[in-house]
Formats: sequence, C-alpha cells, structure tokens
Amino acid sequence: MFILSPDYYQVKKTKKKGRGVFAKKNIEAGIVIGDYLGRLMTQEEILAAEEKAGACYSMDYNGEGLSIFPLDIKVPGIHLLNHSCSPNCEAYFYYGHTLFFASRRILKNEELTIDYEFDPDNEGRKELVQPCFCGNELCRGSMYTSTKKLKNYGAFCRQETKGQKYRELKVGEILTKLDNYPKAIKDNQVFYLFANLDASALICQDKKLPPYQELRRRLRSSGRALNFTVLGMKILAIKDELIIASLNQKNLNKKKT
Repeated sequence: MFILSPDYYQVKKTKKKGRGVFAKKNIEAGIVIGDYLGRLMTQEEILAAEEKAGACYSMDYNGEGLSIFPLDIKVPGIHLLNHSCSPNCEAYFYYGHTLFFASRRILKNEELTIDYEFDPDNEGRKELVQPCFCGNELCRGSMYTSTKKLKNYGAFCRQETKGQKYRELKVGEILTKLDNYPKAIKDNQVFYLFANLDASALICQDKKLPPYQELRRRLRSSGRALNFTVLGMKILAIKDELIIASLNQKNLNKKKT
C-alpha cells in the first residue's frame, strides 16, 4: 500500500524489470513511501506464489519463516519497488509492519528502489539463486546481503521497536493497514546512503573533508554525489562508516604541485 500521495509517484513499465515506481517530483529524505501489506505465508507457499507470479513479491515478516505476500499483485503497491544494489529507499519496522521510506532525497524521474537484502544463509541453495543485474556502478552482482549488515540491522530494529505492543499474526492471516503512520523516518548510520549517479554532483568547495555526520547530511538531503573539487574527490556512497569515493587524479596532481 502506498502512503505517499499519487502526486509524487507513478507506476510504469521498465525495459528489463517489469513494472517499476518512478518519482513524478522530488521526494525529500525520510518521507514514508508505503506499508507492505498482505497475507502471511510459509516459505513453501511463498516459493509457489512467486513461481506463479514470475517475480519476487514477498517481504519477511518475523525472521522465523513467515513472509507477507500481496493480496493482489496486479494492484499498484510498494511490492513493485525493484531491487538495486544502490537503493534510494529503506525498510523500517513499525508496530509489526514494514514501512518503506526515502533514505535520501529522490529526484524527479528517478526510479524508487530498495535493496532486497536476501539472507546470505540461503546463497548456496540452487533453488534460491538470486543474481543481480541492476547495472548500477556499485552493483555487487547478487541480491544477497552480508551477515554483518543483517546483524546490525536486526539490532537496530530490536532497539527501535522496544515497547511497541502488537499482536503477531499467524499463517493465513492478513496484515492490514494501521490507523496512523509516521510522516518521516530519522536518519541512522545503519541505513546505507547511495547518491543518484545519473544526476549532476553537488559541488563542495571545502578545503578538508567534513565530519562523517555532515557528509551524511549533505548526501541525504541532496540525493547527489558530493564533488569536493579542491580535494579531487567525489563521494558516491556511505556504508556504515565507510565512505565510497572516486578520485580525480588530475586534481590530485595539481594539488601535489
């Protein structure tokens, strides 16, 4: 289910990934996009449903073998967000629901994407092979994530949901919408930030690299790569406390001389 106003998005066909969701205008960082609703199914039921649908439409529910599957995959919903190794949306657990939100500013005409982050424990199972062909410059070649990322994210979710009371659903039950939703989700370093590499970079004239939190703030609020022209460095992504950047050798040589 989309929570975001239809003024901000449209569903249309892509060349290689079926339907996708695209921004009709800028979507600011933190804005909640939607809630993943549907029927609770076992792993075996999910495999059968996805084989019939010809696509991955499920969302983990409780980490114990149950997943959510949309009641009607033909109806536009956030199950249409495609995978990317450099996503602009993230998942946030809220009173037993999985909300999708903009992890950084999403620019007009950009596709809304999320990292599917499949469990690395299943990576060797032939029936669950999930290579990635997102074509992004930072594509890792697989939809499986790292054990470290899942561990850190799990710890974050447990901390965030302390004190939240809700009834955990069982197989066959339907997860329906909440009465109220948060409008935005705060930033946290557990959420990776990836710039829109198709957009022009944000020019930064700093003579030294700003602190980590300032780098996150700039990338998150602009949605663009950070081009530190004086330093000969363009920041493309921030993962945990790891900064991924490309270097302008020409600028670096000028600085040395």
